[in-house]
Amino acid sequence: MNEKTSKKCYKLEVHLERGAEEFLPEDIYHYARNGLWIEDKGYSSIIKCYPENIELFLNTLKDSGLKIKDLSIEEEDVPDYNELTKRYFKSIKVSGVRIVPPWAKNIPNGAIIIDPGMAFGTGRHESTKIMIKLMQKIDFKEREVIDIGCGSAILAIYASMLGAKSVLAIDNDFDAVISAKKNINLNRRENIKVVCADVNDIKGSFDIVLANLDIRTFQKNKNK
Repeated sequence: MNEKTSKKCYKLEVHLERGAEEFLPEDIYHYARNGLWIEDKGYSSIIKCYPENIELFLNTLKDSGLKIKDLSIEEEDVPDYNELTKRYFKSIKVSGVRIVPPWAKNIPNGAIIIDPGMAFGTGRHESTKIMIKLMQKIDFKEREVIDIGCGSAILAIYASMLGAKSVLAIDNDFDAVISAKKNINLNRRENIKVVCADVNDIKGSFDIVLANLDIRTFQKNKNK
């Protein structure tokens, strides 16, 4: 038989109370590396994604304590993830900072350009929003900064925009490092260095430390 068989995957839709998506644990994004999109509909927020491991994804969501209103799983042909990303990833504003995808028709001055790849940090997670808000209260001018667990490099880029002298962005995930370098180039930031490394491998002193990490990472390294 010469008939071609399409590759299949599972599409997962989770309905939460509207606003509950702000409290999604970081691991949720890790298990949905092919992309995660959120839509608001009525009183619900709908998470759409294609997790590689549905069991791990659902267990993490369950452990988060967030109330699931509805859930559906469908088998379908593997989609064009790039097209899905362009369809669902829209510009947003966080504490006055515009975060836009590179394909946006209008990119205003002062905007952060983020190509949402497989790295954490699109500006939609609550922890990223809090970090951006807190950074606005700090004087970054001529400071040496390190961004630990840089993900997409959104915070490293913002630190550079706020006047940092230099920024060292590190992540132990190679995919994140690739994503970070791409976003740094999109934003034409020449004073940011990206390194694929563990935090224990970094030596030196810095004026400002940025660390948008989950609590387990802090607990793991607090006694080191």
